[in-house]
Amino acid sequence: MKKSKILKFSIIYLIISLLIFLISLSFVYGVKVGLLRQDPLFSKVIEFYNFSQNFKLEIKKILNKKNIHVVKQNLNHQNNSLYKDNLDFRNGSVPEELVISASLSLWEGEQVKHKLIFISEKEILHEISIEEDRNLSKNDNLYKWPHGLIIEDEKFVYFNFDGGNSISKKDLCGKTIWTIAGNFHHLMSLNKDYIWALKKEYDGDYDIAEKFVKINKFSGKIISSFNVNDLIVANQPNDYFSIKQRDLSSIWEYEPFHFNDIDVLNEEYSKYFDNFKEGDLMISSRSLNSVFVVDPNDLIIKKILFGLTRRQHDPDWNKGFISIYDNQTEWKNGKRFLKSRIVKLNEFNEKKIEPIKYDVEFTSDARGNHEILKLRDDTYALIVSPYEGKLLFFKENKNIFTILNKQKSDVLPISNGKILNKKNFLNNLRLCN
Repeated sequence: MKKSKILKFSIIYLIISLLIFLISLSFVYGVKVGLLRQDPLFSKVIEFYNFSQNFKLEIKKILNKKNIHVVKQNLNHQNNSLYKDNLDFRNGSVPEELVISASLSLWEGEQVKHKLIFISEKEILHEISIEEDRNLSKNDNLYKWPHGLIIEDEKFVYFNFDGGNSISKKDLCGKTIWTIAGNFHHLMSLNKDYIWALKKEYDGDYDIAEKFVKINKFSGKIISSFNVNDLIVANQPNDYFSIKQRDLSSIWEYEPFHFNDIDVLNEEYSKYFDNFKEGDLMISSRSLNSVFVVDPNDLIIKKILFGLTRRQHDPDWNKGFISIYDNQTEWKNGKRFLKSRIVKLNEFNEKKIEPIKYDVEFTSDARGNHEILKLRDDTYALIVSPYEGKLLFFKENKNIFTILNKQKSDVLPISNGKILNKKNFLNNLRLCN
């Protein structure tokens, strides 16, 4: 009897001790993760969070299998019927002298496939696969989507993925020229021989997690880079970045910057700006509602805009002005009450800001891409609203063509789009035959 009581109390003691130990351990773990943002624990929690989000998507995939539109493989370039169940072409057609390219994601049987299609008038002329190298990929296609897209001279294609682990270069025929491994993300840009791209490297402190990388377009080799900490040091005593750094500590909030575009001022557009020079970088920070211009040589910030846009994306250099995709993401009583928009700043002057009014509205919570092209006396605009799976094409602010990806989902959008010269495109396409 006495032995059984001792055993009983011993078990109770062990259970209580174990509970106290687990509570203490969770407290220490919580402090390291929630307060100190200490790696590798913090990164593991973020990975677990991303997995939980992907798990929800996997459940959606299972539940939506009956509604999946199947796309046949091996596209005949003269036959658009293969896409008719998935893409809805509306409102007229692409002007005869132009081609529109669009990166999108579609179900093919049980798999998600990423494609870049080229559209003339209302016909798909060509497509190439923009899949990630399997040896580099860390996520299934369901959990990533094409984002950064450059099309050079209607001949070469550069692309990356959100949720991916690389940048790749292909020719128009679909042949891979090079691939770089790394956590590249969001939008990138090209000037002459170099690409500028964003790359995350988790070094332990969130202030230096983001790199701005210069890449040789021929070899795919990284030439140089700088990070956020370099920017902070170079611009002291001015302080542009620490809004989301905690007082009396060096701890940063989760995603204090969320950089989503790096747009280099090319030779052509540099002629239109007196205060900037070719090679200057315009960078968008979504978390800070900020767009700034920096000289990549000395890292001195030449211009900074704050609070003119909300969760903006894709600021672009143009002929004498910049344009910004302003998501205006804001919620009131659980509902969104502002549409997205494109704003224009003449001479890069915040006092000369004006919204560009188009005859069709669009709403994007994040991401979103646009291009404005002046062609002789006509102005064209291409606007992509990814969460709506929509691409809108305008002439003089009037919608002349629309593409809708009917497979609506967070991960099945139209991700990006470009306006191309049809003559140059066809000349290059003939080389593939």
